[in-house]
Amino acid sequence: MTLKLLCDAFEAMERADSSEELRAEMQKFAAEMGFSYFAYALTINVPSLRPQQYVITGFPRPWVERYLSSGYFKIDPTVRHAEKSSLPTIWSDPALHDRNSDQFWDEAGMFGLVAGLSFAVHEQPGVTGIFSLARDGALDMRSSDLAALIGRAQMFASLLHHAVTRIHLARLLPEQNTALTAREQECLKWAADGKTAWEIGQILSIAERTAVFHVNNVIQKLGATNKIQAIVRAVALKLV
Repeated sequence: MTLKLLCDAFEAMERADSSEELRAEMQKFAAEMGFSYFAYALTINVPSLRPQQYVITGFPRPWVERYLSSGYFKIDPTVRHAEKSSLPTIWSDPALHDRNSDQFWDEAGMFGLVAGLSFAVHEQPGVTGIFSLARDGALDMRSSDLAALIGRAQMFASLLHHAVTRIHLARLLPEQNTALTAREQECLKWAADGKTAWEIGQILSIAERTAVFHVNNVIQKLGATNKIQAIVRAVALKLV
């Protein structure tokens, strides 16, 4: 049954072109796995670009409002974990609990989010997806089914992240669709290695002013203010 569910989810998310369709698949998967609540958050934190978040949530609305008004995104232990690791996490893990997060967890429990799992997906630098499942009852940590559940949910998280980035990343991160010419990429790669415009010209058998022209084009295309910033953005966006 679960294999069929994942196959059906894959096909549905490959066809999807809206968050509403993805949310329906998330709800279906969560219910099948025994969870009442679910959420997905896409975080974009590319150097020299404004951080952004995009969320599809099936968490209780009062909790979402509380979460946003209190700025909990900044202290959410599952978010902090996802920024550093691709490993799935169980909310009861002691590593996620300390004095700074006690109020966060206590309030989440008051809204029915007593136990849960979170899964991080990293496909490119600075872009992280976090899929979470939650319910109002404790998880059976001794259950042999828990490992299987984690494996299935991690696979679903990857499928979901791929679908979200396909549908929404171009709008959230338009710089990713910037097209650099082959010559612009060559010049920028050598500039990233510390070569001067004259040295780039010698390497590529072009005039120094031509090398400067290509690098300046990249700076303009990426909306950067200088060569260093353009290099950082291009690397983060996998343009070079």
